[in-house]
Formats: sequence, structure tokens, C-alpha cells
Amino acid sequence: MKISSASPSISKNEIKLVNDAISKGWGSKMDYYIKLFSKKFSEFIGVKYCLPVAHCTDAIHLALLSLNIKKGDEVIVPDLSWVASAAPIKYVGAKPIFVDVDPNSLCIDPKKISKFISKKTKAIIAVDLFGNVALNDEIKKICRKNKIYFIEDAAESVGARYKGKMAGSFGDISLFSFNATKLIMSGQGGCLCTNNKKIYEKAKLFSHHGIDKKLTGKYYWSSLLGYNYNWTNIQAACAIAQLDRIKELINYKKNIYRTYKKHFLKIKNVEITKKLINQNQTFWIVYAIIKKKINKEKFCNEFKKYNIDMRPMFYQISTMPAFKNKKMSNYNKISKNISNNAVCLPNGYNLNEKKIKKISLVFDKILNGKKK
Repeated sequence: MKISSASPSISKNEIKLVNDAISKGWGSKMDYYIKLFSKKFSEFIGVKYCLPVAHCTDAIHLALLSLNIKKGDEVIVPDLSWVASAAPIKYVGAKPIFVDVDPNSLCIDPKKISKFISKKTKAIIAVDLFGNVALNDEIKKICRKNKIYFIEDAAESVGARYKGKMAGSFGDISLFSFNATKLIMSGQGGCLCTNNKKIYEKAKLFSHHGIDKKLTGKYYWSSLLGYNYNWTNIQAACAIAQLDRIKELINYKKNIYRTYKKHFLKIKNVEITKKLINQNQTFWIVYAIIKKKINKEKFCNEFKKYNIDMRPMFYQISTMPAFKNKKMSNYNKISKNISNNAVCLPNGYNLNEKKIKKISLVFDKILNGKKK
């Protein structure tokens, strides 16, 4: 049986709520579950406003639009992340400035940010990566000192805490993903959270073709060039059921991490996700940093022989064609090293100790030549 890189956890409750949404969620109930999710998720994170959207990428785009970030502006973003953290910066015509990451958390390093702040800098996007949280209190201070916006991309760290505060509660705007691989999922989806009513209302206007019939009294009137970033009632129903189970889902991920740690301690030349000071991590994905030079694509391909879906670490965004900046990619040495020499271990909700033991034995064989 194949060990997949990710697999969701679906209970009877998800099926029940989705069935209700698909059979009854029309007409006057067409946004019932969307509104209910907004309320429940706002309360969970501890923010006033939550705008559900079709993807987290949409939420990042809306964040930049609502802050009036445009051509000629600069936005600081970590060089090691999923490309969607940076792509919307280009959508609005601004310039992404790539900063190196902290070797322990893999999140943007606050100590390296100030050097890259200029008169053109309008915001910092800090990404809470793999269930870890960036040093967001320090980043918040930098933003306040320089009078720039703080956008917290918490797509991968829902439910994690830093110094007792929930991931996604630090930024002027925070963003989440409910992609099929995420800790809580709805197949696709995301949301924008904020405590600022004006930002929320502006993002909401942009999210649906610039239409606000309550404001204008016109049903199909577009007040500005907007987008179609609406979420569905059916997806919201699934996400509510997942959110109701979030403690259970986090505990599962933590148990997976403990089991990986137990077996990977026996393997030379590798270090998995570290436990971080002042953090309650979710371990959404456990990653392995390899202490010798590898070709990560070839390394991951070797696992196919054993029916294991091993995924490479994210690439440095500054090395990709749309963002290519050779000077920056060479300067960000930690991002470069981790990107080149790390992989993401399978982390689906269908794992057990037997499977993790198999993964560890195969990993040792491929890395160190140990017999399976």
C-alpha cells in the first residue's frame, strides 16, 4: 500500500454538514455556513473580522489591495516559502524583497529584516511555516517603528501559538489556508482576518467584483475593479466540522511528530523539525534537514521504489523564473542550504507507527546505505 504525502481526516460530522449544505444550503441559506464559519473562526483566532475566500492566495492578494500596495512599492517576504506567499506582490505590481530565514523555525529572521527596509517598503509578509510561528512580536515592533504594515501568512500554522498568542493574531492582516493538505481543510479555501473594519470592508468589496448592493442600492453595480474570490457554502460546512475537531487533529499531528522523532533519532546525518522556545507548534508537516549534500529531487524519487511519496523542501522563491534574483538567492544562505538539503516527510492523517517505522528504515537506507 502506498504511503501518501498527505491525507485528510474525514469524520461523520464533515459528511453530515456537507450533505446538509448541498441539499439545503440554497436560496435564503446560500451563505449560512459561510457566515457561521466566519463567526467561529474569528472567535478561535481572537480577531474581530474574518473574510472567507476561495484560496489563501486570494487572501494575500486582497490584503495587498486593501492596503493600497501598488507599482513602485516594496514588500518584504521570506525567501523560503510556498510561492503563493510572494506571487500576489507581483499581481499588484509591487516588488518582493526576499529575506533569509531563521535556521531553527524556517520562518523569516527578524534580525535580517531591517537592512532591507527602504522608503519604498510598505509591508512585511511573515510566513508561519510548517506549523511553526515566526518571531512575530519582534516583527511587529519593526513594523511599528518603520510605520509599515504587518501581514501574517499563517496558512500553514492554524492552531499554533507563540508566547501564548494564536498564530494569525499578530498582524494588521492575517491569512489562512484550508487547502486539502492543511491541518483543517475544505478541499480549497482560505480567509483574511483583521481587527480593522475599514480593511475588512475594502477586502470584502474587492473579493466580489467591487459589488456592494447595501452601499449603492444597485444589485449588479461594480464600484471598482474587483475579483471573484468567493468561497462556497459547501466548503464552509466541511471547514466548520474540521474546526470543531481541531484539538483532535493537532494532537494527531503531535503524535506523528513524536513517533518520527523516536525513529529518526537512530538515523545519522539528519535532523527533523525542532521544538521551539515559547511555541506550541502543530507540526503540520514534519521536515527533515539532511546534513550532507544531496540532490533533493533524486533523493525523493528513490522513495517511489518503496511506494512512499516523499516531497522536497520548498524552493528558494528568488531562484524561480518569475522572481529570479541571483544576488539575493546567493545572499540568503540559510534559505539556500535548507531548500537544497531538506525534504518534507509524509504527514497524512492515515499514518501509524508501522508506516513511520518503514519510512525511517527506507530513509536510512537511501541516505546512509543501511539495509532495510
